[in-house]
Amino acid sequence: MVMTVAAPEIRAPRAQVALPCTLSRQVGSPIAAQTIAVGPRGMQVRSPRPLVTDETIGFDLPDLEMRISGRARVLGEERPQVYALRFENLPGPMTRRLHALAINAR
Repeated sequence: MVMTVAAPEIRAPRAQVALPCTLSRQVGSPIAAQTIAVGPRGMQVRSPRPLVTDETIGFDLPDLEMRISGRARVLGEERPQVYALRFENLPGPMTRRLHALAINAR
């Protein structure tokens, strides 16, 4: 008999911080959103317009001492107008800046 034990999930640190965030799709006008939490792997945002689970969108966070921008995948709607996004292929310097923000916010 073989038993498997699930590995504990490692959570990346997150900063609970409200920052302006612009979301963009291939078509349509930009969406003025606001972060709720930000970390090196992704963010939680409040968006006045609906986002679709598994949709890939552009994002821009201009107020972090360096501009953080790229693509993110919508993981789902956590409550009305609040979405979880996972960053995709974010460059190392941007990931390090977000990690520093998250651990310094503790």
